[in-house]
Amino acid sequence: MKILRHTVSFIFLTTLFISCKPSQQTIVKATEEIPYFTFYTLDQQRFVKDSFDTERIKFIMYFNSECDHCQKQARWLRKGLQENLTSFKDLEMIFISFEEMSMIKEYRDKYQFTQSNITFLQDSRLTFADKFGVGSFPSILIYTKEGKLIKKFEGETKIEEVLPFISN
Repeated sequence: MKILRHTVSFIFLTTLFISCKPSQQTIVKATEEIPYFTFYTLDQQRFVKDSFDTERIKFIMYFNSECDHCQKQARWLRKGLQENLTSFKDLEMIFISFEEMSMIKEYRDKYQFTQSNITFLQDSRLTFADKFGVGSFPSILIYTKEGKLIKKFEGETKIEEVLPFISN
C-alpha cells in the first residue's frame, strides 16, 4: 500500500512539474519584448504598449510603496537621478504599482519623481507580474527603443548596476 501511495504521489508531482514548465517558458519569452497591457496613469488615462515613446529607452520599475526594499530603491534612484542626470534624462521612466492611486502619488511625491520623463501607472488588474515575468518588489526592466528586453533586475539594485544598460 505504501509503495502504491508513493508511486501515485511521484506521478502526480512529476506531472505537476512538467505542466508548470511551459508556462515559465511562455513568461520568459513574453518578456523578451514589451507585452500588450492596459494600465492607467495617475489622471486615469489609459496607457498601453503603443503609448510608449519609440525614441527612448524604457526604464520600468515595478514597486509597492509600503515595501522597505522599494523605498530603499527609490532613495538610491533619487540619488542616481541627481548624480547622473545625463544618463537618466533621455529615458522613458515608468513606475508601476497595483496600489490605490493615492498611495502611488504619495510615493511619487515623497521621492520627488516629478521629472517630465517619468510616468506613474496603476496596474489595477494585477497583471504586470505575469505579463512581464517578475516575481518580486522592486523589479527593474530595461527595454530598447524598439521594446526589446535589455536587462531585468529583481530585488534591490544599485544604480551603478543599472547605468551600463541605460546609456545610449
